[in-house]
Amino acid sequence: MERRYFKLERGYLNIDAEAMIFTRSGNWQEAASAKERMGWANVGRSLRLVTGFGLILIGGVFLSVGELRHALHEGSIVLAVGLAGFGAYKMYQLLNDDLGHRFRIPFAKVTGMSIEKGLLTVCFLNGAFKEDTVHVKVRPEAALFAETTWRSTRDDTSRSGTFVAP
Repeated sequence: MERRYFKLERGYLNIDAEAMIFTRSGNWQEAASAKERMGWANVGRSLRLVTGFGLILIGGVFLSVGELRHALHEGSIVLAVGLAGFGAYKMYQLLNDDLGHRFRIPFAKVTGMSIEKGLLTVCFLNGAFKEDTVHVKVRPEAALFAETTWRSTRDDTSRSGTFVAP
């Protein structure tokens, strides 16, 4: 079976005969080491992102407060905070793919797929065997390849999942 990868807004979607794998680089070695999605992973990831951006902004404020003693201009704190915010924004742009998710969804655990207006919705059982859903914006060829690959892994007689085309 052919394996392909597709660029997403954040990261990549790798698809092979066994799974849909969300990676940060599109590299197949990274895809091979990706674990199944667990419910608690999103909370930890969000906490790390908020903490990182918060530290950048707090560092900018402390820098500007330290410079206030030496500066005569009242706008120096605004300038420092503005530059820290701009720096955080540029860092976000540069590291956009690194902020992407990294997990796999085995086709054997997919219960349904649908695409509507470029948004692929995958319903599946996660690593903790809880029902989970992923919504990801993809190009039409990525959605078609995912659906075709998912269908090819299932028996024609035992289709319990559904796919809703656009």
